[in-house]
Amino acid sequence: MLKTSISAKRSARLVLAGMLILLPVTVWLTTELWRETRLVEITEDGRNKLELYQSNLQGAIKEHEYLPITLASDKRILDLAQRASPADAAAVNIYLEKLADDSGASDIYFMDRNGTTIAASNWNSDASFVGRNFAFRPYFKQAEAGLTGHYFAFGITSNVPGYYISHPVRPNGADFEGAMVVKTHLETLVQRWARGNENVLVTDENGIVIITSRPEWRFRDLAGIPPSIRPELMASRKYGNYPLDPMPVHQGAWPDDDTLGILSLASSETAPSEGLISDAPANKNAQHTEKTKSNPKPYLVTRSTLPRQGWKIYLLTDKAVLDQSILTAGFIGGAMHIIVMGTIFVLLQRRRAMLEQIEIRDWSQRELERQVRLRTADLMSTNLRLAEEISERRRTEDALRTAQAELVQAGKLAALGQMSAGIAHEINQPLTAIRSYADNALKFISRGNNETASRNLGRISELTERMGRITNHLKTFARRPKHDTHPVDITEPLQKVIDLLRETGRAGLAELDYQAVENLPLVTAEENQLEQVFLNILSNAADACRDEECPTVGIAIAEKGNRILVKISDNGPGILPENLPQLFDPFFTTKPFGDGLGLGLSICYGIMRSFGGTIRAENRPAGGACFTIELRCAQRTGGKTPTSISTAPDTPDTTGTETTAIASGETDLTAHHMIAP
Repeated sequence: MLKTSISAKRSARLVLAGMLILLPVTVWLTTELWRETRLVEITEDGRNKLELYQSNLQGAIKEHEYLPITLASDKRILDLAQRASPADAAAVNIYLEKLADDSGASDIYFMDRNGTTIAASNWNSDASFVGRNFAFRPYFKQAEAGLTGHYFAFGITSNVPGYYISHPVRPNGADFEGAMVVKTHLETLVQRWARGNENVLVTDENGIVIITSRPEWRFRDLAGIPPSIRPELMASRKYGNYPLDPMPVHQGAWPDDDTLGILSLASSETAPSEGLISDAPANKNAQHTEKTKSNPKPYLVTRSTLPRQGWKIYLLTDKAVLDQSILTAGFIGGAMHIIVMGTIFVLLQRRRAMLEQIEIRDWSQRELERQVRLRTADLMSTNLRLAEEISERRRTEDALRTAQAELVQAGKLAALGQMSAGIAHEINQPLTAIRSYADNALKFISRGNNETASRNLGRISELTERMGRITNHLKTFARRPKHDTHPVDITEPLQKVIDLLRETGRAGLAELDYQAVENLPLVTAEENQLEQVFLNILSNAADACRDEECPTVGIAIAEKGNRILVKISDNGPGILPENLPQLFDPFFTTKPFGDGLGLGLSICYGIMRSFGGTIRAENRPAGGACFTIELRCAQRTGGKTPTSISTAPDTPDTTGTETTAIASGETDLTAHHMIAP
């Protein structure tokens, strides 16, 4: 046997032995590395989810946090605190009742300096707070100390859990004359968490579970109440008639910090009456009688803290997910070990066969090489040319790959830049409108025109909500969002935009010529984005004609078949013919540097496309430009209103000087038709 084949055979045997010996080591290393990696991922994922739950909980609490602070300075409350006449109390009762209905708060009431309730929103119910003294409640003592009180407990009268927020009432700015209290339900939040697929719970300062996605865990003792405190805590009825049973921890402990903890809980099936707290008396819901117990279930626990309330929030992840992942990783690691070592073994076997063939053919190969060297000069020249062509082709391929990589990178940077500019541009306009509404509200308040000021403040709230929706688009950068189109009355968003332009002065000196049309059919659109389109086109029209002697912007609405046409025209200089084809291109603008990004009309293009509508631009024969917005009517098919529409664009009409586009996205006030040099 040849020497080379003997050496290759020995190497193959060593590889086979090593594969069998090192297989358990490979599986162990794989599972340990994967365990550490997954624990880090689960911890980070748990923290992110806890931030969302914490934000959700704080939002539910802050929904009514402003009410006691605002009411504490209300003239009706201040007068009641000073005089406490029956007539004033009756008027405040009706006022608080309406305010509770409008705001969605559970109860709103005013207590005098002694803690006796003088007026309440539930004055006309069987569980009225009027005349009841709650001076012993911590939230009253906090208000008496000059603080905004926060407290979670069962109601003494209603026997329904809730979150209490209080604020001191000082008519003269110094002396404590009472407290305004708002009670808000957290049951909607509890029900929403219960419908989720995750195990989350919130404990208060006493370590009692007050909010959880698992009904059987609610009002259980997680921290372990000392026996000396339990009778006093039960007597306070802070948790109604619940017995405050301990959490069924079978093994492990709850984490004391933000690190990942591991514990096992004994799950149980409870009676049908258990679960979420309703408006029924608590003693009917507090009977936690376990019927059957199943095997303890292990969990990975992540903890976070709500410092303001002193609460803690826990997220429990099923440990079976980690164990299954580790088993899968071990199996894959072992399989990869066998595949790699087996491949090496096969390659060594093939190498041995190749070496035998190489040695046998060695002489023939040397003879062949000698004959090749004796070939003619012409053949050598041909080979040299072929080698040069091959080298040139390789260089060309390398250059092509480099160019393709640079093109991909440039495309990524362009997409990122366009998205960032669009988001910054769209947020800037609501901020400008908010500032204008706030300035006008201050002037109206100073003039005593509270009604108009309240309307301005309401619009500020709407714009703030709209900014929240805008920033939420950042979460969907990796995929195209689905717009919720529905039947919309086109006159409502149009009138809102006209009011905005007039009251903020955005329309300048331009006269808005608009005659409302009644009994128009509804159109298929999304109201907020439709407002963006109207605001963009109208603002640009006002900018286009601001240098005219009598700047005028006309708005006309007409019905054509199953379409609604909105024509917005101006008496400005119009659009240059060479600019019409690129009017709706991103970043195209003729305004001075710094006055705009050129995104407005491109964004309108996408918005209208998502509605299944069109937008066209053309020059008027009498001068100026005209934009035509065409929307689909919301028709009924087979007795049912369609819930979605096809967003495929209509065939654009590009004859003459008219440009047709179907449009999308965000508001820009810079890219209309200020095109004349």
